[in-house]
This record gives sequence, structure tokens and C-alpha cells, in this order.
Amino acid sequence: MAKHTLMIPDMMVGRELRSIVWDDEAGTVEGEHSQLDGLHWALAEPTPLVLHNIAASWTLDDPAHDPADFLALLGQIIDWRVLEDPLRSTLPPVFDGVEGTLGVLKPCPPGCVQ
Repeated sequence: MAKHTLMIPDMMVGRELRSIVWDDEAGTVEGEHSQLDGLHWALAEPTPLVLHNIAASWTLDDPAHDPADFLALLGQIIDWRVLEDPLRSTLPPVFDGVEGTLGVLKPCPPGCVQ
């Protein structure tokens, strides 16, 4: 395992590509991306880490070291588009053939349309 450099558009600076360097051995991130604080927070939390959004929740057992969990974390904290092409195809080889950890859909409240 090693350090992996990802170049991901940064919404805070006009979608300019900014780096995120993930060290999957040390379980750390560094780089230029404006959302690194969110990743630092998530990687410092006890595991399993549970993330929620309006539609689903994700239980990440080891986001600091597991490529599938880290990919799901990127999708939630940085940009969900990292999970789809064309951005997905630019990720380092550590993510080749890896699907991000799947979330569990929340029940649809009364009156919603799915």
C-alpha cells in the first residue's frame, strides 16, 4: 500500500483541480483541496463511521485504510461525482475494480414519490 494522489474538482475555487493525497497505510490525507478538513474530521472519528444524508446512510468500517470505504467517504464529503465517469476514470489504480461502500436508503416518508 502507498500514497495515492487524486485530482478532484474543488467547488470552492471554480472547479479547479486540487489534490488529495491519501496514505492508505497511515490512514491520513493531505493536499490542496478545500474540503480536506472534512476528510480529516472523518478519519479521526471512531469506527465504524456512520454518515447520513437526506436519502441514505453509510456505515464505513475503515475509511482510513479500505479503498471502498474511502471512495464512499469521498463521494459524501468531497463530491458524489467522483463515483461516476468521467471523474471516476481519473482515480489512481488503488480504486480499479473497487465499488464504494454502498449506503442504505432511508424509508420514503408518507406522501413522497419514488
